[in-house]
Amino acid sequence: MRTNQRKRVNHKIIKINRSKRYSDRIIITLDNKSVFRVPEDAFVLSPLNVGDMVSINDINKYDKKMRIQEAKDASYRLLSYRMRSVNELKKRLQNKSFLPDEIDQVIKYLLKMNYLNDLEFARLFSKEKVKIKKIGPILLKSELFKHGLDADLIEKVTDEIYNQYNIHDLIASHLVKKKIIKNKSLDDQDKKRLNNFLIRKGFNWDQINDVYVEWGQI
Repeated sequence: MRTNQRKRVNHKIIKINRSKRYSDRIIITLDNKSVFRVPEDAFVLSPLNVGDMVSINDINKYDKKMRIQEAKDASYRLLSYRMRSVNELKKRLQNKSFLPDEIDQVIKYLLKMNYLNDLEFARLFSKEKVKIKKIGPILLKSELFKHGLDADLIEKVTDEIYNQYNIHDLIASHLVKKKIIKNKSLDDQDKKRLNNFLIRKGFNWDQINDVYVEWGQI
């Protein structure tokens, strides 16, 4: 009974100000000196005025809307640095202590607005890794998997990127950078180091061997 009575306790609004730090947030001050924040869009839909009475339930509803807005703001900041996968953004929001239903609501909104797009993320990520790092399919798939992407999507994007960037040419570029000379055989120790390097770069032995044949390293 006491709990229900507490929920029905009303407080008078004595001051309404726009946040100086966040222009899209409204700061509401109550007669008991407590404050709560309201997102501007929620305030426009359900305006409050000085002198209005609000209950604890009302304040909790506004707090929930504020939490959603804060989760969106956190997402915008993270996405402003670079694109992210859905799974990656979920984990980052979890680390910021947002609740599962808050995260799900924000993710749905971001997907609807196309701020999140796993296919485009995977394509951009793959192009950057292959163009700059010149990595092979094995390493690329491993890197994409870490972002929680669907296996079929990973296969699709991997096929696409290696149609743009020839695997043979990628391996050859590593040999050039390592100053390997065509038709000049390496000793066993240097060959082993080169093999290990190319394998770490994500190429399989058949792909490496094809280039070795051309370069006279077999």
